[in-house]
Amino acid sequence: MKMRSLLIALLLAATILTGGKAEAQEKKFGVKGGLNLSNLSLEDNDDSNLRTGFHVGVWAGFPIATNLSIQPELQYSSDGTRWLQETSEYTADASLKLDYIELPVNLVYHLSRDVDFQVGPYVAFLASASSESTLKTGSSSLNLISDLDKDNFKSTDFGLQAGMRFYLKPIYIGFGYKLGLTEVANDNARNYFGDAANRSIRLSVGYAF
Repeated sequence: MKMRSLLIALLLAATILTGGKAEAQEKKFGVKGGLNLSNLSLEDNDDSNLRTGFHVGVWAGFPIATNLSIQPELQYSSDGTRWLQETSEYTADASLKLDYIELPVNLVYHLSRDVDFQVGPYVAFLASASSESTLKTGSSSLNLISDLDKDNFKSTDFGLQAGMRFYLKPIYIGFGYKLGLTEVANDNARNYFGDAANRSIRLSVGYAF
């Protein structure tokens, strides 16, 4: 996704603006929520097929060195993907929703008191799965409910995530990217999804204290 390049650019810009100053850190806690733009790593899937979802969560930050802290999190996240195909004869729009309870553990580098960069692994547990599709032909529209459900997908997901936060105390704005490293589909759904893994852009607003 293009979001990975954007995150790198944001990190470089923030480093230049803050000068990389060392700051003594304190224990922090926070809550957050926001928007997910998600898809799966399918060969024919791209940034135009993003499913809109959400995430909400809590976190705690524990200093381990100057400018560094460890941050465990607990969050609920609605990911998945979307397919949209348009021809002169029909429009097919399908979506897959994969909801997870996620447990990330991030290493946080504090560029200043107002900007930090996070990176780390996560483990996620599938809470629910569903899919639906709409087929439009001319003036007719047909809504279909797929038989894909939680049993078709792996119960556990592993991966990496990275992001940045900009503090407007006590509020902060966050940008992040989730990179799944394991395939999401069980054997009975591999015909549809192959070895596809989760991908997600995260835009957050939070409160730190």
